Amino acid sequence: MRSHDFIRFPPALAQLSARTWLLLGEIQATAQLVRVSPILPAHSYELEKEYLAKGIHGTTAIMGNSFSEDEVAKLIDGELPAYASRIAELRQIKNIAEAFNMVARDEMFGGPSLFSLEKLNRYHELVMNGLGENNESQFQVGALRTQDVEVGSYLAPPPEAIESLIKQYCDWLNADEEASHDLDGYDIARAIIKALVAHVSFAWIRPYGDGNGRMARLIEHAILLRAGLPEACTHVLSYFYSKTRRQYYAELQRSHGEYDQGAYPPVGDLRRFIEYALEGFMDELSDLMLVIGSMQVQAIWRDHIRACFPSILTTMQQRQMRLALDLTDRCVDQPVILEMVREVSAAIELEYADESDAVLAGDLDALVKMDLLIHDDRGYQPNPALMLSLFGNSGLNQI
Repeated sequence: MRSHDFIRFPPALAQLSARTWLLLGEIQATAQLVRVSPILPAHSYELEKEYLAKGIHGTTAIMGNSFSEDEVAKLIDGELPAYASRIAELRQIKNIAEAFNMVARDEMFGGPSLFSLEKLNRYHELVMNGLGENNESQFQVGALRTQDVEVGSYLAPPPEAIESLIKQYCDWLNADEEASHDLDGYDIARAIIKALVAHVSFAWIRPYGDGNGRMARLIEHAILLRAGLPEACTHVLSYFYSKTRRQYYAELQRSHGEYDQGAYPPVGDLRRFIEYALEGFMDELSDLMLVIGSMQVQAIWRDHIRACFPSILTTMQQRQMRLALDLTDRCVDQPVILEMVREVSAAIELEYADESDAVLAGDLDALVKMDLLIHDDRGYQPNPALMLSLFGNSGLNQI
């Protein structure tokens, strides 16, 4: 297939830059730190849900889905009503959510299974469930394309070449590469490179009539899960691609070069895409570590609040401790004036339903005297200086 000789397995991977190797080391170290960072079970659930929403939003937004990240999170919780005018977009989101869940079951609970054409077709059926009839080309869901495909300026391989390419692709994905690339001890780094190359290679082949980008990101996600990355880490690339979608498409275009005289250049260049993706991966993991640090700060600070009160509490002390805890949850970065304190949470509103403003002000002043709160012209908020002394500066602005 002279026109697409650059698609080969194992892929031709030129020498990576020093910057790429440094990023891989940073990413592996950070991912391992995410894995061992202790957080409360409730916080762990919140983290997984937040990053699942990021992954779903990123995977669908890059193709123009208009649901916001907050709306996706509400859909996961079942809180957002279905809109008749957005039913196709809603279906896209639900399909990707189910596909992510199936990949997690396959890779984390059922034991990793080999990639195959049948497995990819099964994933495609999930990704495109209920969407094929809305496509003008009337492609078949869960089956390789039978038509030529051109995306932007890129002409994909002809249909008769697809099945052979996909079989080679799956054989490469399943190959044991433990001894390759001189990456002993860097299994996560090796898996990340493989995931990125698999992503681009799938985009080059474009084996299906639609949904190829979603499939490429799903395969990338599966490879990262298989390598043992925490699930939150496996979603950040899709989120990053969506935020930088113009560069994402530009790097994919550069990777295969320009069509000239009936063929693309005989060797693709993956280095630019890999470095672009790794830079985004590291940035998103840094943000993830801030979130985790914030959760740790919050948990320990709440323990500190409880330690400031006696083990047997009076009614007043119970009320004051609840007030301190709820203000910690919601007012670290945004001081609240006395007149708005009752609205901070339903628990505070209930606690002070039968109490006067004078009682509330007295409780707030008592917490100020205990150094748990500070009070200035802007209002009341948890004591940042004391929090800083307990935990350092990391993550405080993210609580």
